[in-house]
Amino acid sequence: MNMVHDKKGRVVLSFNNDSFKHYLLLKYVSKASDPEWEQVGFVTEKLISPEFWIQLQDYARADVESQGGKLIGYEVVNEELVSHEKINSDLWPTNWMWVIQKQSFQ
Repeated sequence: MNMVHDKKGRVVLSFNNDSFKHYLLLKYVSKASDPEWEQVGFVTEKLISPEFWIQLQDYARADVESQGGKLIGYEVVNEELVSHEKINSDLWPTNWMWVIQKQSFQ
């Protein structure tokens, strides 16, 4: 994970795939009030289904956007950096980099 401030004073966090998954677990699963989500914290990341990762990412996106921020996925396709607003597949994109941009982090 890398954290910097952009020219407008916003905080920008960037993650590789593994660090983003770890962030999702720490931020949303470990503090979950939903017992189903809470149980996920007790299994290894490899046993968590792609559908659940996508659900977590959607939840994180809604959370970030509700605070005026952005959550964007990036991948390199044919030597070009491509941004994605959401996952358009049933599979978790293992080769993406993730960026969260917000006014502040709590």
